Amino acid sequence: MASYLLSTCATCVLLSTAALSAMEIPTKLIASGVAMPVINIGTGIWPWENENASEIVGKWIRQGGRGVDSAWIYLDQKYIASAIAQTDILRDSLFLTSKTPGCLQVKSAVERDLKALGTSYIDLMLLHFDLPAVACPGAWKILEGFLADGTLRAIGVSNFDRRGLEKIMRTANVVPAVNQIKLNVFSHDEDTISYCTENNITVEAYSPLGGTAPGSPSVFTDPTIGAIASANNVSAAQVALRWIIQRGHILTVLSGNPAHQANDADIFNFTLSLDEIGQLDQIQNQMA
Repeated sequence: MASYLLSTCATCVLLSTAALSAMEIPTKLIASGVAMPVINIGTGIWPWENENASEIVGKWIRQGGRGVDSAWIYLDQKYIASAIAQTDILRDSLFLTSKTPGCLQVKSAVERDLKALGTSYIDLMLLHFDLPAVACPGAWKILEGFLADGTLRAIGVSNFDRRGLEKIMRTANVVPAVNQIKLNVFSHDEDTISYCTENNITVEAYSPLGGTAPGSPSVFTDPTIGAIASANNVSAAQVALRWIIQRGHILTVLSGNPAHQANDADIFNFTLSLDEIGQLDQIQNQMA
């Protein structure tokens, strides 16, 4: 528990670019020589509004955000490339994440993403989800090949639980750098998180503020989160995101509103106490 109080910046470096404006987002080392922003912007609005990815990414970059999260299935890579092309940001100042369609079509998915994004390399490529009936270890070997030739800087998985990770790890030459999973104060798979921690796999949270379906619990109405937000003079969203960061994880948020993007990134000027972390840890159990 004490480790939760460690600032992420104790083991990270600030993004180095003169173009940073409002945002200064720390990075975390996820693999040898590969530092990833601890907050990234998601673009997963496929298939209905994928062209809006250009606006989302453009606003994020203009405010100083540098981590962008996409996936083969989102069909938005050309819009992301367009947004990047309209800025003066150098490629090596950005961190691009994408995902293959599960453990299928891995080689063609990587090649298509490279072409659509207009880049010679991708910073992090993830197997998007586990397919128990498919040989994911074989798909992992393909990613290892791209990693070896420099096409990918880091490789990982998404939506893998302990069992799926163990299946990969039995034959892997390279440990997954990241496991991107659904993680928020209302839902966190501690067994999978523990396995990742034990094996030096960085956990990345998606849906960090919870679900949006009618009836889903909301960080904006939860009394525990509200009380902690008031005590720290911050927003409820900032409390929920800071909880993830202080637990040593990284995260991806999704918003096209520049004010919301800035608010989500502004979580490094306060620290949750051990007691507050404990209260937030227990919200999931109280809902059971």
